[in-house]
Amino acid sequence: MARNAVVILGGGVGGLVVANLLQDRLGKQAEVTVVDRKKVFQFPPSYPWVMIGQRGPEQVQRPLALLKKKGIRVVGGEVSKIDLEARSVQVNGSTLRFDNLVIALGAEYAPERIPGFGSTAHHIYDLEAAVRLRQTLAKFDGGEIAVGVSSLPFKCPAAPYETALLIDHHYKNRPSRSGVRVRFFTPEGLPLPSAGPDIGNVTLELMKARGIDATFKTKLKEVQPGKAVFDDGSAIAFDLLIAVPPHVCPTVVKEAGLTDETGWIPVDRASMRTTHDGVYAIGDVASLPTPSGFVPYLPKAGVFAHGEAEVVANNISVEITGRGKVKAFDGGGSCFLMTGGSQAAFVKGTWFSTPRPSIKFASPSRTSYMHRVLFEKYWLRRWF
Repeated sequence: MARNAVVILGGGVGGLVVANLLQDRLGKQAEVTVVDRKKVFQFPPSYPWVMIGQRGPEQVQRPLALLKKKGIRVVGGEVSKIDLEARSVQVNGSTLRFDNLVIALGAEYAPERIPGFGSTAHHIYDLEAAVRLRQTLAKFDGGEIAVGVSSLPFKCPAAPYETALLIDHHYKNRPSRSGVRVRFFTPEGLPLPSAGPDIGNVTLELMKARGIDATFKTKLKEVQPGKAVFDDGSAIAFDLLIAVPPHVCPTVVKEAGLTDETGWIPVDRASMRTTHDGVYAIGDVASLPTPSGFVPYLPKAGVFAHGEAEVVANNISVEITGRGKVKAFDGGGSCFLMTGGSQAAFVKGTWFSTPRPSIKFASPSRTSYMHRVLFEKYWLRRWF
């Protein structure tokens, strides 16, 4: 009897969790295949530490080939076509057929959407960029650092705020470089809008206490030499610009006809199923409505990709084996916000609860920071 073919597009957080859990539960009943353009997995939550020199790139990545020891097939290459009718995908000219398909390709970056962005702005949304920023910060002698969000949506809602707080602390603890001023900008109305106004205001107070000026409801229009220009005509001068690049859905996903008016893949928020039988989408590439939420759609974040992956792995396993119970994703998740000085705040909640998301905020502490350190160690050990 032919084994069920489960193909997972993307070896990021969501893809790794799905692959591991399916292999654990199904063994030889299925062939689990992970497809990724990179040969290594890189752990995004640690990019801010790379930025300020507290981690080297080798510490936050693992070879995807390690999955082969678990019985997971790894295929390296670019996905050029998703053929839903033929139930196959094209990777580097080869065809992979599937019974179940999990799309976990994440978001891609489109700096070209903002004139001047690509040639000027730094960011920490991939490991190579975080390393380049670390090198730049090591040579930066002082002046205005503008940190911000170019456009919505973007993944990891806390990351730009974490970047601003960590850089501010990084320089204020170096007397020889005390002439550094951090400013912040974003099209959002408050920090962390998906967590609600109370947590947004608490985060804003953290920034104000550091002397970080923040400008809200401003969308970046273009980057000129030494100046970020917004769509309302205002501008911020900078000596160094660090900004979240525009995010877009991968072209191969759009070409497959999987996206809707949001620009992302609509899924059933309980099961992560698309409108195509046996096809799921998880993580940043998916669009999950939150009718009772503070924002219309669930934020793009690794913690949600992880939770969605657990649900999808469970339900595919139940479908194949006929054992166990189908589960539903509840929108639960948590997030650390590192603030510098071995301190971190902690946000935890359930984004699908009614009448409003139930979310709690723990002020920055050494304990939360240590939990964040342990989380990194656990994650890289557990899935490899």
